[in-house]
Amino acid sequence: MANDETTKLLPAVGTYTEGLKDKDKTPAAVRELNRFVKHFQGETDLTTITPSQIGTYAEEACKNSSAPEALEGLQSVRKFLKFAFDNSKTQVNLSTHFRIRKPRNSLDSRGDDGSGRGSGQQMTQEGYNQLISEKEGLESNRVAISEAIHTAASDGDVRENAPLEAAREQQGREEARIKEIDSMLRTAIIVDGTGKGTKSVRVGTTIRVDDVSKKKKSKYTLVSPSEANPLEGKISDASPLGKAFIGKRVGQIAEADTPKGKATFKILDIS
Repeated sequence: MANDETTKLLPAVGTYTEGLKDKDKTPAAVRELNRFVKHFQGETDLTTITPSQIGTYAEEACKNSSAPEALEGLQSVRKFLKFAFDNSKTQVNLSTHFRIRKPRNSLDSRGDDGSGRGSGQQMTQEGYNQLISEKEGLESNRVAISEAIHTAASDGDVRENAPLEAAREQQGREEARIKEIDSMLRTAIIVDGTGKGTKSVRVGTTIRVDDVSKKKKSKYTLVSPSEANPLEGKISDASPLGKAFIGKRVGQIAEADTPKGKATFKILDIS
């Protein structure tokens, strides 16, 4: 067995990637390897990672990765684990426990228009990361809220204690939001946000359209509801406009019922 330093996760991944051919160093591969290192922590000794942990990680990763590029990235993690075993960095071939299963609700199992929905919400990797950051922020605020409740509770009659009631309400809202985010993360379907090779409109694509009635050209990016920001041209796939655009191809007409009435658009470009 190699010495302790050479069996640390981060150096081992570095050695593995240095030996890869350029064609294998795809953005998807680098992204998934980085995520794997972040999850298990770079200073972790590979020999302490169990087959059960690898199996659980792979299962969750497959649930959250349906785009072909993402599944390609997961393959790179499995290849790294095989590399680690072949180079005596692990005593067990963990790659055999890293099973990649294509989700039943992946893009390939949907209709040709890409509009079919599984049990989860499609979102870009950026949107997924934003939810994780929001959850971490809420969780880090738990101690402060608990202290505020304790301070307020010890100050006077709890039956007429506005600060205590406000702190408890805030705690309830934030805990509810944490549960909501957990549910979204657990069922999220990560889609490629580059729109590369996409022929029809879906979450993650950017489109140029011509508003036929106003003779005005606009640009939109289709995102999940949690990522929507109309000021930046990011519209939710659950909005009237988003629903009208989903599945459409270049040259097709999309009609949407908006608060200002029915609008007709022609799809000019998808990227």
